[in-house]
Amino acid sequence: MKTSLFTPHSSDELRDPIIKEKQREFLTSVSRAHAFQLERLGQFPKHIQLSPNAIGWKLSEVLTWIRSRPVVEFDQTGGAHD
Repeated sequence: MKTSLFTPHSSDELRDPIIKEKQREFLTSVSRAHAFQLERLGQFPKHIQLSPNAIGWKLSEVLTWIRSRPVVEFDQTGGAHD
């Protein structure tokens, strides 16, 4: 049996794009420094080293993190509540 250098574990891996810093910041509204701080605390997805000068995140992990965040709603007076 021949093996390939690229053997995905599942077809889902082929559909999970890697997003770069600008996309991550746009989606999360979290600064680069704060994202790394949260990552060190285990509260944000781990980045992936793409090259010596480039990092990325799995889109699915970032979206899961976004969905896990509490939702803040505003009442008609402009006050926030959970």
